[in-house]
Amino acid sequence: MEPREPQDGSPGPHGPEPFDDELAALGYVPPDPEEPQPVDLWSAVGDVRPWGTLLLLLSWGAVFLLAGATGAFMGPGGLRAWGASATGLAWPGSAWRLLASTFLHAGAAHLFFNATSLLVVGPAVERIFTRWRFWLVYAAGGASASLASLAWRSAREGASLSVGGSGAIFALGGALLVATVRLRHQLAPTRARALAAALLYLLAPGFAAGYAKPGTDNAAHAAGLACGALLGALLPLDPRLGGRAPGTWMRFVAVLCALALAASLALGVSGGLGSP
Repeated sequence: MEPREPQDGSPGPHGPEPFDDELAALGYVPPDPEEPQPVDLWSAVGDVRPWGTLLLLLSWGAVFLLAGATGAFMGPGGLRAWGASATGLAWPGSAWRLLASTFLHAGAAHLFFNATSLLVVGPAVERIFTRWRFWLVYAAGGASASLASLAWRSAREGASLSVGGSGAIFALGGALLVATVRLRHQLAPTRARALAAALLYLLAPGFAAGYAKPGTDNAAHAAGLACGALLGALLPLDPRLGGRAPGTWMRFVAVLCALALAASLALGVSGGLGSP
């Protein structure tokens, strides 16, 4: 009886299959059986509940409703009272505005687009870097963006105001972009490329709007993106993605960031509600 050819694509008793030769001629390299399987990102860390993102969204919405009820959008004085980042104010007494301004938005459309962007990048950062590091990226990125915006406007525009969380969102997006590079050997190549492309598609219009729409703060966007990318390169990933769990020092820093955000929010709300 003639030996049967194997049906699994392995070489037969007379050498490799002709079909295998054709694939090899096209440059096909068979997978290494000892190579680890790609990580399914959300199966690994998708169980993390994005409470940090939800808290920020709720605070944004609450500030917007309260500011609207007090007539803050009727003029620049109202936004200033609620914590807008403003040029010409004394330091360090106005430093709290660097973070308070990230909770304040200039209108419904501004709030809507920032909120939808945060819904995309916020949960991903909480899952890939852990929630402790999420607070660090948001606070450091938001403060860096506000500071860069303040310096740019002071040098070029004179008296002006800036509000919105887009600089902090760009920081979260920058951290995620770097994370896709760091995870490129763990994720399936198509998955890593798709994640990076989706982030670029989300962030690029923010820069384009800075040239097409007057008043869009590209200085804040650029500074936030750079700060987030730096933190994304330095901060460990979630332990299930090959990183390490936040230690005591990281938790302490994260708590300080969360407290700074809460304090700046409280100052903005008290100033807005106390304004005439």
